[in-house]
Order: sequence, then C-alpha cells, then structure tokens
Amino acid sequence: MSANYQFKCITCGKFFPANNAPEYVCPVCSEKQEAGKSLLGVLECLYDYEEYKLSHIKKNAGTEIIFPPVVFPPLKVGNTPLYSSEILRKKIDIKNLWLKDETVEPTGSYKDRASYLVVAMACKKGYDKITCASTGNAASSLAGICASAGIESYIFVSASAPRAKLVQLAAYGANLFPINGNYDTCFELSLQATEKFGWYNRNTAYNPWTIEGKKTAAWEIACQLNFDLPDQVFVPTGDGVIISGIYKGFFDLLQLGWIEKIPQLVAVQPEGSDAIVKALAEDEKEISKIFRDSADSVADSLVVNAPRNAEMALRSLKMSDGYGLIVSDDEIIKAIAEVSSSTGIFVEPAASTAWAGIKKARETGKISAEQTAAILLTGTGLKDIASAEKATQLPSPVEPNLEAVASCLA
Repeated sequence: MSANYQFKCITCGKFFPANNAPEYVCPVCSEKQEAGKSLLGVLECLYDYEEYKLSHIKKNAGTEIIFPPVVFPPLKVGNTPLYSSEILRKKIDIKNLWLKDETVEPTGSYKDRASYLVVAMACKKGYDKITCASTGNAASSLAGICASAGIESYIFVSASAPRAKLVQLAAYGANLFPINGNYDTCFELSLQATEKFGWYNRNTAYNPWTIEGKKTAAWEIACQLNFDLPDQVFVPTGDGVIISGIYKGFFDLLQLGWIEKIPQLVAVQPEGSDAIVKALAEDEKEISKIFRDSADSVADSLVVNAPRNAEMALRSLKMSDGYGLIVSDDEIIKAIAEVSSSTGIFVEPAASTAWAGIKKARETGKISAEQTAAILLTGTGLKDIASAEKATQLPSPVEPNLEAVASCLA
C-alpha cells in the first residue's frame, strides 16, 4: 500500500511533508550544527497510523507494510531468529530471556537493516553512488548491499578498524578510503564528499531512513513473541541509532494499537565510549555537550566521541522509562566467550556488550527474577577475531597419537 507519511525535526519540532522534505536533516537546525558534535535537526518519519488501521492490515503481514513503496535489493535482510536461551537465562536467573540473532544478516551485522532501506531509497531517487562513514559494520553493510543492487559505494572508515572488516569491504568492491583518523573524522569527511561529488549519503541518523530501517527488529520481536513483549530490551549503543530505531518500531506498534506499552529500553555502552549513558544520568539537555574525548573500547562498533543520534536516543530512553548501563572492556571480552559457548552464536564485542549489560542489570537489581528480557546480538565474531582470541585460550599443538590425546585428557 502507498504510505502517507511526513517528517518531523526532533530538535525544533517542524513538520515537512514527504513531497517537500529535506534529503537529510532539518535545514534550519543544521545551520547551528557544530562540526564533530552530535547532530541537530535529525528527522523522524511519522505515518498516518489511522490510514493503516482503516486498511485492516494484519499483525503478521511483515515489516514492509509500514514503509514507503520501494523496490528492495535482492539480498534477504531481516526476519532473523529470536532464540530462547535456557542456559543464559539460568546464569542470571530471570523468568525468560530471548536473543535476537543479527549475526545471520547477509553481511553479518544489524546495520544491514538500515543499508537495505537506504539503498532502496537511493535507487528510487535515482542515485547510483552512495557514501557513508563507519567504524566498520555500517560500511561493510552498505558495500555488500550496494554490490547486490549493482551500484557503487564510497566508504570512509578508520584505518584502525579490525582487518576483517576492511577485507570484507574490499571483497565487496567498495571504493574504500581508510582514513588516518577516528569515526568522527570520517563522518565529517563523508559529508564534505557528499556535497562536492553529489553522492547519496547513508550516514547514521543524518539519513532518516537509517532509523526507519533499524526499527524493523522491534516489529519482528513483537511478531515472534505473538505481541507478548519482554519487559526490557538491551541494546548495544554507540551513535544511538539502533536504540532509536527499536523505540520507533515499538512506537509504530503502539500507534496501531497492537501493543499496550513500549518495553523498557536499556542502552549498554562500554566505559570508554559512554557519552549517551552519562548524559542520561546527568540529564544533560545541551546536545553539543554530549561528547567523549578520545573514545576507545574493544567494542570498536560502539566507539564514538560524539554520538550522532544522541538527542533521539535520550528521548527514546526517557519515553520508554529506560536506563543506561556502562560495562568494562574486560566484561565485554568475557561476555564473548559466555555467549558463544552457551548459545553457539559467535558474537563480536559490540554484540557481547548487551549480555554484559544484562548481567550487570541483574547484579544491581535493575531487572528482577520475575521479569523477561531480550538482548540484541548485533554482529558476528568473525568480524573481529583478534578480540575473540582475547576471550579464549588455544591449546598447544598435540602429537598425532592416542597417548598424546590421553595425556591432554588427564
């Protein structure tokens, strides 16, 4: 069906009709934007929910029902498994625990959800070249989905990104710019390139369709649980777009009358990149101050000085009565082994951050034994073998005879 939608600036509240909306952010608020700081003027896509109600759409009709009409790339994105893990549930003693397994996405991460919709929108708008800045996962996601759609990708990524992610980009045929700088530097450079070369920009939050793409996991969780939602949803958080997307998905369902309330959302950040959680705790309202000098963590996907979608992420946390948690790199590394050995799902540090977070929530009483939870496992461990090696210990070589095997068993 044809969607009736409009955009709303989350900073100033101005509405833009779909046929006359800015491509990226609010033009008025963006004039006040400081380079290297969290974005002002991020646009939120709002639908005519009454129109959808009157169309008698079914709850199980799938996640595409509330998007504008587009032709999606041929790769299959989304509809990922939601597992109930008895082993992990018992480790923290809660009523029920579900794992949303995003490691099976085509390029191995949650970021495929955003890239899928962004590439579809780019094609609809007539673009044949797309750019983005990334810590690695968004870049490989865009490159892979662009490859499937037959369009070019231009990627700005820190040269210090895990080698597996850089190799993945090269294999997809991306035009790769490994920058001697951090993610924030790459973000600003990609914006300059967009203006100079006329490329379509996928940058997280800067392009409003990234948020819409990332909302789909919330729809899937609801459908997979027959709309009996978990009490809390734990989200690894860097720029703040995934948690904003999850909130938006549940918000859509609430407007349609399919759920009665939005689950508590929990932002989990590494202690070396914790700007959103600290801003929430301190009730910081000045967006330019939501900043972390020299952010760093083993969870490279979550490392950012200025979280670009901080304003919407904080709103999502407050509107869901959610909270934030900070975990150490040691806790993240330990969580890689715990999740992988207990579930068979090999996760990267950003994904294991969610498990480290729910453990801390249980230890501190933020979630009780009578409650239920879902955690997002946002990326495969194959993207960062070096970090996984820190979580494991490989045995020494063994001689090729049974006596040597037996001695290892002793």
